Amino acid sequence: MISIVIPTRNRAHTLRLVAPSYFAQDLVTEVIFVNDCGTDETAHVIRDIVRDFPRVLARILDNPKRLGASQSRNVGVAEARNDFILFCDDDEYLEPGYAKICLGKLESLNAAAVSGRRIYMQDGETQNGASERFGKGLRRTPFFNPLICENINGAFFEGDLQVPFTNAIILTRKTLLQKFPYDGFYARGNGYREETDYQMNLYVNGLDIYITNDCHTFHLPMSQVRTGGQRVTKLKRVYWSIFYTHYFFKKYYPRYAERIGTRVPQLSALLMFSVFALYREFLRPLLYAAVMKLMLHSRKHNQSLKGAQI
Repeated sequence: MISIVIPTRNRAHTLRLVAPSYFAQDLVTEVIFVNDCGTDETAHVIRDIVRDFPRVLARILDNPKRLGASQSRNVGVAEARNDFILFCDDDEYLEPGYAKICLGKLESLNAAAVSGRRIYMQDGETQNGASERFGKGLRRTPFFNPLICENINGAFFEGDLQVPFTNAIILTRKTLLQKFPYDGFYARGNGYREETDYQMNLYVNGLDIYITNDCHTFHLPMSQVRTGGQRVTKLKRVYWSIFYTHYFFKKYYPRYAERIGTRVPQLSALLMFSVFALYREFLRPLLYAAVMKLMLHSRKHNQSLKGAQI
């Protein structure tokens, strides 16, 4: 059976929406919320939800002091009663069957961790609409960029894909989490890399990680997520992304480079990532806005031509 662990802090407003999808999962007998010194009505919201799921044990663990998401995951793992752990974020829906499908993949592929695809919902979009829009990916590009050690979430691929790490919503084994616990260093700023640190630890120790198209999670639109690490300024996001990637590379890069087969020096990889972080925060949104504007202009122009022909 499976235990779900969710670190959370002042996200009652999102848990009210997404938490029922945790309790409705096949094979899940325990859902553990680790409240990282939050002060909102999280406990009340969870107690309201669990009334509809009497067969699933719900537990709320309160940290005595703020620990961050990584250490909160470790707290939840230590208290979990099952051999398999599924981590969730407190602003993300689980598709029906997610836990069961991941467990099947974990066992059939002899994997250390497995996730489904993550879909970022747009404002006003339903889960079915988001799934239809996303399909098996949005862009014809490799899912993993080995030069900067980054995933391309919207990359197109079919079936199951072996990767150095996937997204945060992974199913894994409690024994592995006890051997390779989450690193509490990523507790400040936006906590960049804190979810991938555990997975990279598995990867550099010769274990396999997969992402599958057979199940999905649905991340709430940012307009519905009022708090959290991604709400810091763009400059701070760039700073913390580079800061934590520097730490991440110091821990893992030589073994990562050996296993993945890259000869790019560690400093060069960090410099390339730094350029990417700046591009992602500042240039890419401008390019996207420009493309959308051109598309809108082209659409209006075509409509005016059709009107003139009529």
